[in-house]
Amino acid sequence: MDKITVAILAGGQGRRLGGLDKGLVRLRGRRLVERVLHNLPDDIPALIVANRNVSAYRTLGVPVVSDPWADFRGPLAGILAALRTATTPWVQIIPCDGVRLPEELLSRLSARFNEDLQAVYAESDGQGHYLCCLLKRNLEAQLSAALDKGERAPRRWLADIGAQSVDFSDVQPRPLWSLNSPAELADAYVHLSRGY
Repeated sequence: MDKITVAILAGGQGRRLGGLDKGLVRLRGRRLVERVLHNLPDDIPALIVANRNVSAYRTLGVPVVSDPWADFRGPLAGILAALRTATTPWVQIIPCDGVRLPEELLSRLSARFNEDLQAVYAESDGQGHYLCCLLKRNLEAQLSAALDKGERAPRRWLADIGAQSVDFSDVQPRPLWSLNSPAELADAYVHLSRGY
């Protein structure tokens, strides 16, 4: 665990939520990013990548960094900021709206690693959850070069570096990997209210 930093991505524009800063959206009385932080192991260092309302994120007690560019180049830019900031050999990336991720997310991702792999990511029911991934920090230069060439899609970049998926289809209750619309927020409210 002392070799991993958790980076929470909260730097998006929230376009599908009407431009809201997604990490600060409240769900059952708590901001989404607070829910994610609350579920992290106490013994793993964490940081938040945010591009707006940085002062609000700083009140949460963990380091806050921003994308290297001010023009919102997408989640890969946030991942690059995390890789540049972390001092551990591995960085676990999770989204600020992953309000109910599998408890064994980190252990199962790290168990999949071997010396030939640079990255692994979560998958369930055939769908990749590319922002729930574990990366070697030394991928920084490769990611920077990909961004300079115009790459913006985590799925393509992970495929390019040979990342492998780890299946979480068996996890119950059903994880809430991300919340991208008012309807998904409403659905999450119902599920969390019922305790599953």
